Amino acid sequence: MGSRGAFENVDMGNFSFKEGGQHYFSIGELSGDKNVKVIIQDSKNVKAPEYSHTPGRVYAVVKDGQLKHVAYYDENHKQAVSIDFAHEHQGVKPHRHIYLSHNKNDPGVPPTPKEQELIKKIKKEFHLK
Repeated sequence: MGSRGAFENVDMGNFSFKEGGQHYFSIGELSGDKNVKVIIQDSKNVKAPEYSHTPGRVYAVVKDGQLKHVAYYDENHKQAVSIDFAHEHQGVKPHRHIYLSHNKNDPGVPPTPKEQELIKKIKKEFHLK
């Protein structure tokens, strides 16, 4: 699968990978919810993909046995919400970003109770920190 901006042209439906793009690899699906995929990326900086082949998908991004991001995608294949576990934002960890907005002045917003429940399930099933 591809990476942040690795597709040629999502808006035109071209999901061919750009040469040199980052790549992610699936390590499984959450039991009971085939729409939640757990993926890994082995590069130094781990970020959730900007786009998904499947509209409405949820990706849990893992590095070194730790959950780094849970990202939700809209009907246009674009990242709608990303939950970041790697650092604090305005004193909140984990925190949510909406549509790739990572403005340092955005408020720190914790995951919703529904998102927290999904996070707990992912961590338990895949034995993540």
